[in-house]
Amino acid sequence: MIGVISGDIIKSQKIPKQQYDAMLYQLEQSLRAISNKSTLWNIYRGDAFQLQVNQGEQLIKTAILIYLHLKSAGYEVRQSMALGQIDNPRSDIKTATGSAYTLSGQGLDKITNQRFAFNITEQSIDESFSLNLIFVDTLLSKITKAQANALYVYLTQKNNNHAALAKELNTSRENVTKLLNLANYQLIERFITHAEQVIKNMIKGIA
Repeated sequence: MIGVISGDIIKSQKIPKQQYDAMLYQLEQSLRAISNKSTLWNIYRGDAFQLQVNQGEQLIKTAILIYLHLKSAGYEVRQSMALGQIDNPRSDIKTATGSAYTLSGQGLDKITNQRFAFNITEQSIDESFSLNLIFVDTLLSKITKAQANALYVYLTQKNNNHAALAKELNTSRENVTKLLNLANYQLIERFITHAEQVIKNMIKGIA
């Protein structure tokens, strides 16, 4: 069982031509920042991308980090997450196949107003998990670039007490606390922890 994220930049067609290269550069930098040994990614069709997450329980956190990294640079992104099989593993994921890739791609085509969608092969998704994802979707869609940046740093730094984050962000501890509170950081962190356990249980249910 692996996770796959398919995503694209929202309203990229409205980005002026002279700014399009900067958008593509930022997308690549965001994917590089989030990726690690357990992920593979590819950019295609201009502003679209796919990312393979070999540790399925990290799927939600990975998608949220991608969203925050791009939002902090001024871009909105929508992402379709899927858990499933991979039938044809490839180092270049453009040619990989399997239910995880199929579900993820189909989910992106169906996204309307939300930022996140989640699907899983051979299982129904618990209604409470779906509702929580919608709530988190709504919360994240309302945060500012500065709040997104503070939340991204909070979620990725080992030492994430507010004083340490203030040095990292070159601001005051009071401002860090304000930004994180406005970003509902405790709720987002709790949801990520909850989602990891839910997905672990989903994977066990399929295995």
